[in-house]
Amino acid sequence: MFVSWLKVVPRCDHCGLDYRFAAPDDGPAFFSLCIIALPLTAFVVWLQVAFDPPAWVHLITSVPVMALGTLLPLRPIKGWLVASQYVNRAQEAGTRGLWSDLHGTSGASDFDQ
Repeated sequence: MFVSWLKVVPRCDHCGLDYRFAAPDDGPAFFSLCIIALPLTAFVVWLQVAFDPPAWVHLITSVPVMALGTLLPLRPIKGWLVASQYVNRAQEAGTRGLWSDLHGTSGASDFDQ
């Protein structure tokens, strides 16, 4: 599904599904920040208030945990969003004609393959 870490392939090698419909945009970053970064931030603040460690402890522990905790889930979240767009046939309202003109599909939906 991915050609690089977060770039979606143009077409599936196994089934031939065209991924032109996929537009998760900033969705993976939003979910990563809301679901993962906010609780981690709360934990780091609690750690600071409860134990008052020096700044170097946060540099060694908190910064890597925050970076890995928000970056590693981006790919699975993006895959989930692309799959949910396909399952729900999601597209922006009023763009069906524009997409068919752009991709030469003569009025058919991008999902009708």
